[in-house]
Amino acid sequence: MSIEHSFSPKQVAQALQVSESSVKRWCDRGVIRTDRTLGGHRRIPLEHLMEFLESTNRRLVDPTAIGLSEERQRTRDELERLSSLSGSRTTDEAGHGTMQKQFEAALIAGDEQQCRKSISTWYAMQGSMASVADELLAPTFHSIGNLWRCGDLDVYQERRGCEICIRLIHELRRLVQEPMNSAPLAMGGTSNGDPYQVANQLIEIIFREAGWRTINLGSSVPLESLLVAAKKYMPKIFWLSVTNIDDDEAFLKRFDAFSRELPKGVMLVVGGQALTDRLRPKMQFSAYCDSLKQLSALARNMRGGSSVSGPQL
Repeated sequence: MSIEHSFSPKQVAQALQVSESSVKRWCDRGVIRTDRTLGGHRRIPLEHLMEFLESTNRRLVDPTAIGLSEERQRTRDELERLSSLSGSRTTDEAGHGTMQKQFEAALIAGDEQQCRKSISTWYAMQGSMASVADELLAPTFHSIGNLWRCGDLDVYQERRGCEICIRLIHELRRLVQEPMNSAPLAMGGTSNGDPYQVANQLIEIIFREAGWRTINLGSSVPLESLLVAAKKYMPKIFWLSVTNIDDDEAFLKRFDAFSRELPKGVMLVVGGQALTDRLRPKMQFSAYCDSLKQLSALARNMRGGSSVSGPQL
C-alpha cells in the first residue's frame, strides 16, 4: 500500500506533465540525480525528485503517476483501522524504530542529505504526511528535547534540526497536488509567544494533502491579528497550533475573546502540546486534535461533506 522508493523517467514525466525525453535529458545533465539499475535503466529516488522540485521551483501536477493518491491513503487507513481492532500490526515496529533513530542521529549531526533520504523513505513506505509527522518527526523532536533538557545537546543543534525539517517539509509539499480553486479554505497559525514553525507547517500540508486550499498566517501572531484575517477571508476551518504558552491566564483571556468573536460558520480547530488537560476545559473550540492523523481524518471528512459531532475528536 506504499508508493515506490524510486521511479522511471516515464513515471516522473507523467507526474510533472512533461515529455519523457525532457526528464531523460535532465537526468543525463545531472539536473535530476539518477541511479542506474544493473541493466542500465535510469531510476529516480524520491529524495532526488524532491531535490529537483525544490531547485527548479516545480511541483508535481499528477502525483498519482508515482503512486500518490487519496484513494491509496484511504485504503491504507482502513487496513490500519482493521489491524488495530484485531490487535495485529501491518508495519514493522522494530524497523520503524531503527529508521527513527537513524533520522534522529542525522538531524542532530546536521546531515541534511541523510535526513532527506530518511524522510523520503518513510513517506514512500507510509504514503501519508500524517505518518511522517506523528511517527517520525514527533518522536524525534521529543527525544531531542529530552537530550537538550538533560544537557546532552546544545541549543544550536535543536534549532538547526528545526530549520532542516522546515526545509524538508517545504520540499514534501511539492509532492502534493495543488488544490482546486473551488476547494474549501483552511487558515491558521500560532499566537504571540509561540514561535514554533514545524507543527504549523505540517498542519498546512495535512490540509493540502486532503484537498483544501490553505493560508498559513505564520508563527507568533497576536490573536487579535489572527481574528482580523479570519473575518476577512472567512475560512471553513481556522486552526490554532499551540506549542508554547508563556502565561496560561493571559492566553486563556486572549483566546476567549478570539473564539467568541470568530465569525459564525468558521470551525475552530486547536491542537498542540501546550494545551494541557487543565487548560482545555477552559477553552471553547469546535474540535481538538492531539495528533495529525486525527487532523487528517477531520480534514478528509469535512472535505467530503461530513460533520464533526462534539468538541473533541
